[in-house]
Amino acid sequence: IPRGFDGADGTDGADGDMGPTGPTGPTGPTGPTGATGPTGPTGVCQCSCRQRGQLLVNGGMESVSNDKPTGWVFTNPGGVYSESAQGRVHSGQKSVSLKDGSAISQTVTVEGGCYYALSFFARGEGNQVGLNATVTFLTPSGSVSGGTLTVRQQDMSSSNRVFIYYQLITTAAPADATSARIDLAINASGSQAADLDDVSFLTL
Repeated sequence: IPRGFDGADGTDGADGDMGPTGPTGPTGPTGPTGATGPTGPTGVCQCSCRQRGQLLVNGGMESVSNDKPTGWVFTNPGGVYSESAQGRVHSGQKSVSLKDGSAISQTVTVEGGCYYALSFFARGEGNQVGLNATVTFLTPSGSVSGGTLTVRQQDMSSSNRVFIYYQLITTAAPADATSARIDLAINASGSQAADLDDVSFLTL
């Protein structure tokens, strides 16, 4: 009996849809911590502007000789005197009182390139009292202004026991600065005066 030919293969069927992804398995345990690297060298401070504490002498005005605070230089000394009356001292037992045209100053050693803060407490013994506070850096080639703080007449407190805090931040001292002069000068009407206390000058 003759044999017939095989029939042609049929086409493949279409792939079915992919099933959903299965849940994520649990996270494996954390591996051991690696070895600690070597400690780096200790840092070195390159800044020479280090706090040296209070730079002024007798800023609290407590030390007195001949009715004037010691450690200070006076302009118009007859208008400068130690004050101890109640209501006219900020802290301690004494302040300094300056009449019109009077000033106190002090020169201290500084480091070039550093900034400084001059601060003090003041009140007016009268309503027409003003004040100028200045810092001047001294260098081998001359004087350089470090800053000025001005309190106009009538802007200063004149109430007993009410002292106002003032602060002046200087510019950077010149690189060749050797010292700074701090001046506190009063301008007032008639016999009026200013009481100053707790004067401070610090490196920032």
